[in-house]
Amino acid sequence: MRVSVCVAPGVVEIQRRPVPVPSGSRILVRVRVCGICGSDLAVWKPCPYTPGHEYCATVVARGADARRFEVGQRVVIDPNLGCGICDYCLSGRPNLCDALKTRDTKSNGGLADYVALDEHMAHALPDALPDELAPFVEPLSCALHAARVAATGQPGRAVVMGAGTMGFLTALALKDLVPEVLVADPADNRREQARDLLGVRAMAPCELTEAFADAAIDCSGRLDAVVSAIRFLRKGGSLVMAGLVTEAGEARFPWEAITTRELTLRGVWLNPRTFADAICLAVARRDVLGRLTTAVYDLDRVAEAFRGAARQEAQKVLVRP
Repeated sequence: MRVSVCVAPGVVEIQRRPVPVPSGSRILVRVRVCGICGSDLAVWKPCPYTPGHEYCATVVARGADARRFEVGQRVVIDPNLGCGICDYCLSGRPNLCDALKTRDTKSNGGLADYVALDEHMAHALPDALPDELAPFVEPLSCALHAARVAATGQPGRAVVMGAGTMGFLTALALKDLVPEVLVADPADNRREQARDLLGVRAMAPCELTEAFADAAIDCSGRLDAVVSAIRFLRKGGSLVMAGLVTEAGEARFPWEAITTRELTLRGVWLNPRTFADAICLAVARRDVLGRLTTAVYDLDRVAEAFRGAARQEAQKVLVRP
């Protein structure tokens, strides 16, 4: 089978490997379509490894103990499966389980013809959700987690910082939870897309004023956006950090505001127990998801697909084996 392999930072190539044989509670799936996530563009582990975790597939074989799905059934994959027995899993926070770092599906990802994985990573894909929209489910489940945390305390107005894919999906999830949702992004085209598809107010970050919102979710991963969000929060407001700030930058972090204005700073990670709800939300909002700009590549053009995703040529870049 064909497998896309990240052989060096920023270098992805197609290799040939044997099709895996499922055993125990594992299933073998043939990938139908896989999305490229922003995290796929970053190097999260030593090379080589196979990226791709936003995908749907068809079950083609089962291990002897696999019972959840029939051969031929369409499924969508949640790669974030905890061990089920550690303190984090038992307390409802499987997103913090150490097993997530070692699951082999992370190194045999969906940018391939076939993947063998634990059957509990798969969820039945409703007929109402076509293949092209299924890759939105996994990021939507993460967005739903962030939105629910931000909605704690019932804020009247929430602002999403960044209108990339995660920011867009987070704003989509927030619309059912908060009376007023706004999107802040410096790019004119992304603000226009948020207005057109989501029906929300969209502003440039420089337009936000002090005491503007009760809650903010940063999906940009930019320090300047985080600092901006802290400055426009009302007293007692909350900032949820969904993006990964990996560069210190030059902006001065307003630590004193956290104390003097009693702000809450909260990180969110992955999708604890939100995947099934994300499937339902994707079905309900498939008209919106279906209008997102999408580029589709064949698996043999995966290197080109990664370059397109890095250029942000579309809200979602898909690869179809």
